[in-house]
Amino acid sequence: MIIQVENLLKVYRTGNLEVTALRDVTFSVAAGEYLAIMGQSGSGKSTLMNILGCLDSVSGGKYFLDEEDVSLIHGKKLAQIRNKKIGFVFQSYNLLPRLNALQNVELPMLYAGMRGKKRRSTELDALDRVGLSDRIHHKPAELSGGQKQRVAIARALVNNPSILLADEPTGNLDSQSGDEIMAIFSRLNKEGVTIVMVTHEPEIANHTNRIVSFKDGRIIKDEAIK
Repeated sequence: MIIQVENLLKVYRTGNLEVTALRDVTFSVAAGEYLAIMGQSGSGKSTLMNILGCLDSVSGGKYFLDEEDVSLIHGKKLAQIRNKKIGFVFQSYNLLPRLNALQNVELPMLYAGMRGKKRRSTELDALDRVGLSDRIHHKPAELSGGQKQRVAIARALVNNPSILLADEPTGNLDSQSGDEIMAIFSRLNKEGVTIVMVTHEPEIANHTNRIVSFKDGRIIKDEAIK
């Protein structure tokens, strides 16, 4: 299994106030799966995504990524795992405005210490996989929303991560651009990329092969759809 979550608990504390965002969450993700995490605002899906992406820690339970107990790892090693094993695609793209598409895509490789010809060929290949070979020198302000998200997907792929995490990846896009992005995800999954996507839109979730539904911090349904 790429991901194994066991009895996950997440509690946020503010002064004397405690809010339980996740409780008793157990599920797994196999290599090559394509699944959606669904739920309304406040259901716990974004909290789970942050934990899976090593952006937040657990309050209880276990989280294994590539059979490594991430819930016990902190600091620099956790940052290394996040950079090398996880590719992120966010609703807001998170591109640096002063850098062109090629420069944005190469950032994870710079952090990972990759240099020279291998880095350049990897970033060019990633942009080609998302259909942006003709936009490599364009800055974000010169790209459409759909093109910005393609750059973000290419950036997420360059370190060949174990898993691609996508948080509402079509949330800022019109329907046509959204369909094009979903087609890219489907193609990447057929190529073997493991994808976990957070969404509140059923029509987006239906592009995946499995839907895990959350309510009040708990899994209420886990079903294969294709």
